[in-house]
Amino acid sequence: MVSIIYLKKFPLLLLLMFCLFLLNCGSKEDADLIKTKTNSAEKHSGMSQPYSSADRVDAASIDGIVKAIYESITFSENENPDMARFQSLCAPNAPFVRIQPDRVDKMDLESFLSSFQDRVESGALKSFYEGEISRKTNQYGSIAQVFSTYKKGMNTEDPESLIRGINCFQLYYDGQRWWISCLIWEDESPENPIPDKYLSEKRE
Repeated sequence: MVSIIYLKKFPLLLLLMFCLFLLNCGSKEDADLIKTKTNSAEKHSGMSQPYSSADRVDAASIDGIVKAIYESITFSENENPDMARFQSLCAPNAPFVRIQPDRVDKMDLESFLSSFQDRVESGALKSFYEGEISRKTNQYGSIAQVFSTYKKGMNTEDPESLIRGINCFQLYYDGQRWWISCLIWEDESPENPIPDKYLSEKRE
């Protein structure tokens, strides 16, 4: 009698075991899929975290983030700019505006990075230097505007060949770090020389 009852329940036990097997496989496949998607996203973003510990130092102060911008974009021949570091300093929707004598070039962050990297990869830009001469900072609470006077040169290390200009950074503090929310720049020209107040070595 016991054997008959056991035989009647045996198919039910097999069905239950099969269902548990399918559930376990599904969970493993879902976990593998999530892991694959996460790895893919990290690969394309270039960062596995919002910003690394080094980036936290860069973005901890206005001085740090401005220095980091110049350092990340400067590179010598046979080297590469640090575009991942540059990107980590800017808000994702940050506009980039270049003022030229005959036009205004407007880009978003992605377009700016792509344009710069394309020139590097094509060999048109073999080296680039951009350094700060002086700085004027206006800050109220968690917002700031920085006029950073620069000197820069493409494919040259000759100081006499460097040109000057002004970067205007708009920044905000989100409670954890500083972000560059906008960058506007204009190179100096004979028709538009940089005023003395923006050439002082003193950073304000």
